[in-house]
Amino acid sequence: MMHRMSRSGGVRRQFGMNEIVITGSTGVIGRRAVRELLAAGHRVTGVTRSARGRERLESLGARAVEADVFDEASLRRAFDGADAVVNLLTHVPRADRMADPSAWEENDRMRTEASAAIARAAQAAGVQRLVQESIAFVYADGGDAWLDEDAPVAGGGVTTTALTAERNAHELFDADTVVLRFGLFMGPDSGSTLAALEAARGGASIAVGPPGAYRPTLWLDDAATAIARRSRSSSATVASRASTRSATRRSSPGCRCPNPRRAYRIEIRPVWAPWAPAVSRFGGGVVGMNGWSKACAGGRA
Repeated sequence: MMHRMSRSGGVRRQFGMNEIVITGSTGVIGRRAVRELLAAGHRVTGVTRSARGRERLESLGARAVEADVFDEASLRRAFDGADAVVNLLTHVPRADRMADPSAWEENDRMRTEASAAIARAAQAAGVQRLVQESIAFVYADGGDAWLDEDAPVAGGGVTTTALTAERNAHELFDADTVVLRFGLFMGPDSGSTLAALEAARGGASIAVGPPGAYRPTLWLDDAATAIARRSRSSSATVASRASTRSATRRSSPGCRCPNPRRAYRIEIRPVWAPWAPAVSRFGGGVVGMNGWSKACAGGRA
């Protein structure tokens, strides 16, 4: 792990992050982060509004609290006494609906309205650290160059609201802020992985863009490890997390099986899924997220 200068005070700081509250705690990343933090000895609370979410959190050993993620007062009560807040809220549509702008509305609202409410509530509750999830697809086209946290961002289309969430975390919260820009999640319960495998079985690819372009991928458990480390470490920064070797679209899907020590690659013919052209025409939005070349370095854990 590389220490960075803290935004508050310009010195390295180490906190005792014992009480951690997570929004988006029941998703594929959230529940993994809950397990990682509990295993490290932290007290973890997950924000939920459903009985199923409460049951899932309690089965992991975490506490559940009810709150409206769009309501600052509700979140303020949920964050009371927390040392750190981790915002993992997303609502990315299924691969076959990505070409529909309306399918992104809930995700956009979470990244704009909810992220602002969370940052303000964390500030009001006296939280010491805010961790905000983001995506590596905000970077500009990097060609064959390795990209790190200092690479220029471009945004555009559906990635614009990810940059809004980053800005809210930095501007509306005065203490230590960490932004984690993740690559495309891979794993046995990752929606993108399952969609890619289904298409590959039919000899098609759901990857949009030039076959030789790079796209950053990240194993789900590795993402959870990064979240746990950044929730309690002393550095406040923007960090990119992706596999140490990014795959090209020609070799996608590059999928890792449940045994993370072994990797499998499915070679596919250059045939696109039937809805891929529609995605390409979606105002540059999804192409802006997946069409450019982004060979992201492994990042700073």
